[in-house]
Amino acid sequence: MSSEKHGVDVIINKIEDNPSCTHGPTILFERVQEGGESRRFYACSACRDRRHCSFFHWAHHKINKTKTELWTRLFKESQPATSHEEEYQRLQGIRTIAASKRSYCLSCSTLIRNNEKCGHSSCSLITPVTDSHLCNPSTLLPPKEASKYEAQYLFAKRSVDTILSLLTGLDVSLVLCVGAPRVHEAITSTSEPAFASLLLDIDNRYRSFFSPKHFLHYNMFNHHFFGGDKPKRTYRDFIGSEGNLAIVTDPPFGGRMELLAHNLMRIQDDWRTARALDSERILPILFIFPYFMENQVLSCLPSFIMLDYQVDYDNHPLYSSGPKGMKNGSAVRIFTNQKGWQCALPESEGYHFCQLCQRWVASSNIHCIKCGGCMSKDGRTYKHCDECGKCVKPSWQHCSTCSHCQPHDHQCRPNHHPPTPTCHKCGALGHKRAHCLKRLVPSPARNWSVWRCKEEPSAHGWQEYLSLPCTENRFSLTATGDSPPAHTCGRPERLRKTHFKPPAASNHKRVLGTQSWAPKATH
Repeated sequence: MSSEKHGVDVIINKIEDNPSCTHGPTILFERVQEGGESRRFYACSACRDRRHCSFFHWAHHKINKTKTELWTRLFKESQPATSHEEEYQRLQGIRTIAASKRSYCLSCSTLIRNNEKCGHSSCSLITPVTDSHLCNPSTLLPPKEASKYEAQYLFAKRSVDTILSLLTGLDVSLVLCVGAPRVHEAITSTSEPAFASLLLDIDNRYRSFFSPKHFLHYNMFNHHFFGGDKPKRTYRDFIGSEGNLAIVTDPPFGGRMELLAHNLMRIQDDWRTARALDSERILPILFIFPYFMENQVLSCLPSFIMLDYQVDYDNHPLYSSGPKGMKNGSAVRIFTNQKGWQCALPESEGYHFCQLCQRWVASSNIHCIKCGGCMSKDGRTYKHCDECGKCVKPSWQHCSTCSHCQPHDHQCRPNHHPPTPTCHKCGALGHKRAHCLKRLVPSPARNWSVWRCKEEPSAHGWQEYLSLPCTENRFSLTATGDSPPAHTCGRPERLRKTHFKPPAASNHKRVLGTQSWAPKATH
């Protein structure tokens, strides 16, 4: 059999029960190969390169004593030498001395007095450390550059100001910054903050600059809080405190969107639980991601919309203003679950309100009457093609051979149509492997029951029933055959544990009860 790989899928099970590495519970992945064969394995949630975290375990293998001892040793070695409380006490003392007598040790990730330098003779030091550095540590700490682990890109000031303006317009008083340190710094560095802010970030260096009530060491890919139960209580107390809460998150662009969306919904559920809110209350979220990832974002977070605002970074080679940036401006946008008219964008930067679309758009985004909207995505003014019946990029031209608009230097493909999705699991057309009814999916959001017809196969054959719960768990939806089910309650991203009710037809008997896995049916 060919060993050609068709990609790796994320299996979102009960993540907290998975084996743990130094970054918290690992993630169950499924590697699919040609012919539908697949293997599952556990790997680190935060690192996409095993050079940064070597954890790897085949799901069907038992965890032996040697591995357990290795993981335990690595976990102990990864623990900081001092507690967060001790780091904060040191910060309080450092504030009382002059900036010229302060240093920051890059090797030990801690603030020190200059008279302590003898204990750091082989370390890399930064000095002086100003009061501004203490309030805005992202201006002092060198950004991490590991592209598949902790690559850090920091918002430009104008983008921070716009995000704070959006939060003000949404009448927010509490901000949960998930991997957005510049926003947190802008809030906490003022003498009279307009918001209360809590920073959740995987960069543990921020412990030296913020109190345990303002910073928590956190992994956004598995919703893991480092340090045990105390940080979790701080988090729950914050999201449950009085005031309107919103999330601002700036995740790594190479991270798995399924995990990011799943954990944002977990935070929303925690917020509802902490405040005893009903399941219809929506937690405002500002999610920063590139516009060319729009399809992936909306497939996992279908209630979100993309704003036109171009987010700039101070230290990114492309996503910034100036001669080194992209020709049409930054490709990074803000996605939100709020209405477009609620998110006012700065008129000083050329944004305006479109009365027809009822949302704020860029000056280059001209409303198209034929399409019924402001259609530009990349910062240019799109043009409408009557033959295609839609707006396209201004550099594209309609090709009569291809029957649709293409770049002028493209290679013609006569009568070419977008390929029909093909399932790598069963080989059938019309769906992908993620929606295949024969795929083994150990997920609490996909519980299965298999029913076999008691009559002759020629009359009914085998049937599979996939039970999915409604948002309010009031009914279950059932699908048969190879087609994925249609979920009509409008909130497919909020599937929860199913309460399966068998088909009413009496000519079917139960073969297997509701399980957390889907056996492969024989047709």
